[in-house]
Amino acid sequence: MLCSMTGFGKGEKESEKGKISVEIKSLNGKTTDIRLKLPPGYNEKEMWIRNYIISHLQRGKFDVNIINNQTNGTNISINDDLFKEYHQKLNKLADELNEKNRDFFPSIVRIPNIFKETEYQLSENEWKATKEALDISINKLKEFRKQEGVSIEADIKENIHNILSEIPEIEKIDKERKEQIRKRLDLAIDEIKEKNKIDKNRFEQEILFYLEKLDINEEKQRLSQHCKYFIEVLDDDSIKTKGKKLSFITQEIGREINTMGAKAQFSKLQKKVVIMKDNLEKIKEQLANIL
Repeated sequence: MLCSMTGFGKGEKESEKGKISVEIKSLNGKTTDIRLKLPPGYNEKEMWIRNYIISHLQRGKFDVNIINNQTNGTNISINDDLFKEYHQKLNKLADELNEKNRDFFPSIVRIPNIFKETEYQLSENEWKATKEALDISINKLKEFRKQEGVSIEADIKENIHNILSEIPEIEKIDKERKEQIRKRLDLAIDEIKEKNKIDKNRFEQEILFYLEKLDINEEKQRLSQHCKYFIEVLDDDSIKTKGKKLSFITQEIGREINTMGAKAQFSKLQKKVVIMKDNLEKIKEQLANIL
């Protein structure tokens, strides 16, 4: 079974302080790229979250958003000792100066370090709920990937079988092509014999070399083998991530099709080559989104 790299999963769990949500959106990518949006209090958990996602979801581009509405950014508290110290000194100074206005509060609160800011402290219960919500979102994303993979696999199989089905047609066309080549050679040989004296042995060697350059039997055989191996890998459920391996096989398939096209020199065969290339390109596009 193939798995797509695109998908979406959302998990929610209640903590002692309220609901925690985790959303994961994934797109195809050659490597693993995680963009993580965390609420306050989760900075120390970032590497754990990243590694956990990688271990469960492998390749792809991921947008991960963790929402904990109870985290309000920072906790603000007053530095009581410092405030009292300033207040006492200002009062003492006011006594010395016989100052009646003792409203020091507006001035004191503007003094640096009077207010202390501390980051939200994530509780064990909240972290436990977060991990559970993360598991739910990962499992939903995996299921989404599998469902999309089923559809992609059906399309890929259709295209690879389309390529395979062209090989018997190419066999028929190749017989016609060879006959035309032979006729052209016979005419050329007759013309050369009439005009020049030639070295018969060398001429025969040149003809054989020319025919070998145009022969596509090996390409047909290898193309068939590569396509069958592609299907074998596609159907092997013991292979969990098949995208890269199947991509390597498509490179070999493409090489045989291109060589066949270069040797063809026959319009009917070249049309078949174009059809096979079209199917192969569709497969490559689909494999770009497969794990």
